[in-house]
Amino acid sequence: MAEGSSFPVLFYRNMIDFQYIRKKQKWLFGLIAIPVIIGFVVLFTPDAEDRIFGRGPQSESGQYGQVDGEIVTRAQWIEARNIVIANMGTQSRGIPESFLNSRAVQILGEKALMKRYGIDPSQSDSDSWIKTLIDSNIEGSPSESRLTRKEIVTNLVRTVGGSAQLEALARYQVGVRQLRDLAGVAGILVSRKEAEIRFRESNEQYEAEAIFLSHTNYLPLVQSTDEQIKKHYTNTLANNRIPERRQVSYVTFPATNYLDEAEEKFNELKPSQRESLLQAYWGGSTNLVGYETNDIPNLAKEIATLRTNEYKGMKVEEAVASIRSDILSTSNGLKSGLAVIEAYKAGLDFQRSLEKTYKDQPALDTLEKMALLQNLTATTSPPLASQDRVVFGLPQVRSAQVFELSKTNAFIIGDSQFSSEFYIASLKKVIPSRNRTFIEAKTTVTADFKKTESIKLMNEAGEKIHQSIKTGKALAEVAGENNFTVTKLGPFDSAGGAIPGLAKKANSEDVRTQALGLDVGATSELITSSPEGSDSSYEEAAFVVKLTGKNAVSKDRFDAEFDGYLKSERSAAASQSYFTWLREKTAELFKYSLKTYVDGEGEINVKSDDDDGGFYKEGTKVTLVAKPAANFAFKEWSGAVTMNTGSATNEVTVSSNSSVTASFTNSLAVPSDAN
Repeated sequence: MAEGSSFPVLFYRNMIDFQYIRKKQKWLFGLIAIPVIIGFVVLFTPDAEDRIFGRGPQSESGQYGQVDGEIVTRAQWIEARNIVIANMGTQSRGIPESFLNSRAVQILGEKALMKRYGIDPSQSDSDSWIKTLIDSNIEGSPSESRLTRKEIVTNLVRTVGGSAQLEALARYQVGVRQLRDLAGVAGILVSRKEAEIRFRESNEQYEAEAIFLSHTNYLPLVQSTDEQIKKHYTNTLANNRIPERRQVSYVTFPATNYLDEAEEKFNELKPSQRESLLQAYWGGSTNLVGYETNDIPNLAKEIATLRTNEYKGMKVEEAVASIRSDILSTSNGLKSGLAVIEAYKAGLDFQRSLEKTYKDQPALDTLEKMALLQNLTATTSPPLASQDRVVFGLPQVRSAQVFELSKTNAFIIGDSQFSSEFYIASLKKVIPSRNRTFIEAKTTVTADFKKTESIKLMNEAGEKIHQSIKTGKALAEVAGENNFTVTKLGPFDSAGGAIPGLAKKANSEDVRTQALGLDVGATSELITSSPEGSDSSYEEAAFVVKLTGKNAVSKDRFDAEFDGYLKSERSAAASQSYFTWLREKTAELFKYSLKTYVDGEGEINVKSDDDDGGFYKEGTKVTLVAKPAANFAFKEWSGAVTMNTGSATNEVTVSSNSSVTASFTNSLAVPSDAN
């Protein structure tokens, strides 16, 4: 989060006292509608942490890379990722893991540079940063819905996972500001004169006039025969090909299916754990008598009588069921809800049994058979083409993932953020590509033929107009001779956006580009163009445009906007300079981890130019040689090795924290079906 940007939360004026918050947090009222700052969750189970942060066991050092010669700890990695997510606010939902991790590396680089240059923000610095941020946001909060400042801060602390996490974010922001000042922006200075020239150029106003032609005006003139349509079908056969499509079968594990198991876990919680979880659901829960020992149905009945607005019009049993689901599904800071955890654990159990069965006997229907055996519901998706965006019914999965599936890469497993629903998908069916028959494609081919011919007629008419203009005739005269109208355009600028008068007669950027390249009074060539919103694969409109005027930005607009523009340009230049410097420094400081594992008996020899023993700068090529032990044979690579997985000698280009596994099989083992 850059200095001066706003947190996605409402804040209120009072001094911040973190010690007070820590002591009194249990009774502060916690109910407030705040956008979620952190979408990332840490589950209670070790397996969940393995899936988020890499291959386990998590006690093993070196999982997260090395910065400035020091191994990055798991806690440092988590804190860096959380800072990235907090900076992005609500936009963090759905961001790719690759982006999150690359930004975490930059955060670690910044922290290492702070340490190197002696930048160590104090507790006072972090509190001051938070207070300034609060004060900058409070002005926009409606007075009629204000809570106390302590209530707001309590919710903020809970949302980011605790006061320590909030203070870590604040210290980072203060440190970055100091690091930017120390780094400087030499060589990227923006003078007032340079900025003024750019401002005037980008805000100069243009006026033009044009004649527009559309192929639709010529469609009625096109006649077609079956012979012509068949010939067009043959000539455009590639356009009538149905691409390969795929179907997946999948099983989902919604948290709501595991409320009973979650309730058992709730009943086992210590009073302090129960208190924290109930406060995460509703701050007023801990005001209820006996909340430390009461079961959820009794708690829900009490809550329903107090929160009448939320459950107005609902029957008691409906309200109790809703409250029960909410309590068991609500996350507690960075920890997922109990039902989410139980759903995830069930998904992991299914995943293990599925992978073992598939390894023994691979088949396209393995997932469905395993689901049937475990009384789970398997769903088959509709056919999916590579150009489709996501799997219908499973929007977390992209089509590219489905088309990467193969015999050795059989499953798509889980949602990386484990927010509410764990899933496992497997390739079900491959539908080969084929050409549509003439009968299937006739309607489409006929329309395509007529459009092609109408465009030819449009261009012929356009060339006639253009030739008349070249002889010296005025645009209005040519338009009158050919029964067209002249369209007035503008004023518009070079920056982009809508052009007054254009009204989707052609692509606005095509018109803008042509007009800006002309001298005042000059007319363009005939330009073909596709209007915005068209899904056509080729041009369907044409125009000639004449630039009629250029007008400098008005003095009033310059006086009103230039100072802000200058400040923005200088800020952007400074940021660009800083991030360029930071990328270079981080590339020097950070080395990614490449862990090696063996399945079976054997070893892996690792070779690289820098020979850094497990830690490598981005882009380093690492050679891996799998050597089986006696009576064992190399089988395959998995993990970061994705090509030629059956080759014992392979190569990996390091671009992230990753791992590789070499699998070896006992060459003396007797087949299970041998007599």
